[in-house]
Amino acid sequence: MKISEKRVLEWWELPGIDGREAFDEEILFLNEFAESGKLPRWALLIRDLLPRWGFEPCAHRFFDGLEQVLAMIGSARPGPRLGGCGDIPLFVYQRLQSAGQEFLAWAEGKDGGEVGTWLEKPDPAKVEAARAVGEALLAMGHGWVATDAVLETWADQAKFPLTQALVDGEDGPLPKLLRHACCYNVFVNIRRLAEGIKTGEIPTIQVCRDALVEMPQLAPERLAQLWLLLDALSRWLKRKPAKDGVQAHIHAMLGPHDPVRDWLVASLYKTLKLWQMYLDKLHGKNRRLPSLI
Repeated sequence: MKISEKRVLEWWELPGIDGREAFDEEILFLNEFAESGKLPRWALLIRDLLPRWGFEPCAHRFFDGLEQVLAMIGSARPGPRLGGCGDIPLFVYQRLQSAGQEFLAWAEGKDGGEVGTWLEKPDPAKVEAARAVGEALLAMGHGWVATDAVLETWADQAKFPLTQALVDGEDGPLPKLLRHACCYNVFVNIRRLAEGIKTGEIPTIQVCRDALVEMPQLAPERLAQLWLLLDALSRWLKRKPAKDGVQAHIHAMLGPHDPVRDWLVASLYKTLKLWQMYLDKLHGKNRRLPSLI
């Protein structure tokens, strides 16, 4: 049996797409070229950096990573790629530290800045919860060992049920937020934590799939950028001129046509098309995208 007829080359795997559902003639077509032996190693290395599990639109730097992939295709040189799960930008660490300081300041009866306006009036349970959140946010910059130590300490010494519920277990709101600080909506999740402390209710932290569900409300520009990329890639593959200056820039990044670049761009288009299909399903839309065949 040929590789192209097996479910082996799972470079296209992504959340929410069943293997049998996605393993269609487009993937067979792309896999057939991959098994032909005509692909240089650099092309296979770049193909392994395309969007799938672990490189997803919910990440802060997903689109930065996509730009890097476009440049790799154009230059025929693989390299490091941003935007994977766990990739937390420096500005996020800065914001986490600032928010942590504000939680602690509020807990000490000082001006808590923006966080203080979310927390409103203190009481002992709220103060303890805010202190736990503040210390954990400040620990993030020191790495996971330091962060876990703070969470474990608070899980052991918390006096109030609210704090215990926030910090305890992998699915506790605070560990969940910190584990997914790479998610584009992390600052919204921090506000959800603060509002949960204010009301005394356990907040729901939205990450991964749930973050994609709320993307039209929180970050519609990310959906627009994905659609723009899909259209630009489709036009490049069909050798159609760019619609505007942005698409012209994308086409310039991809470089000239040749069989290897055509295969790589088609593979990238397929992975983004699968993501668009998944997002449309989450958002109740049904749009047809151009086929590769």
